[in-house]
Amino acid sequence: MEQLLSLLYGASGIAASALYIPQILRYHRDPASRASISLLSWSGWILIAAITIAYALCVVGNVLIAAVAGLNIVAQLTVLAYGLTARCSSARAAARTT
Repeated sequence: MEQLLSLLYGASGIAASALYIPQILRYHRDPASRASISLLSWSGWILIAAITIAYALCVVGNVLIAAVAGLNIVAQLTVLAYGLTARCSSARAAARTT
């Protein structure tokens, strides 16, 4: 049973990371949608995932959990980068108009 749950955990983690792709593609295709990204929320989720990695490696010694959290961080950082670039772009545009 433990092996099955480990397999399901790994598969669900990969699936969860893959589910970021449609949203990331939307941000890639529609720069206006990037302005609605909450930098605080995404930064918080990245921090929580980083704590999960530290816990998985240092306390539990489980590389699978750390790897799944790492995949999520990659996707979350991508979304955060789109949000940051949107903020920087709008700040530059505002500076040009004043």
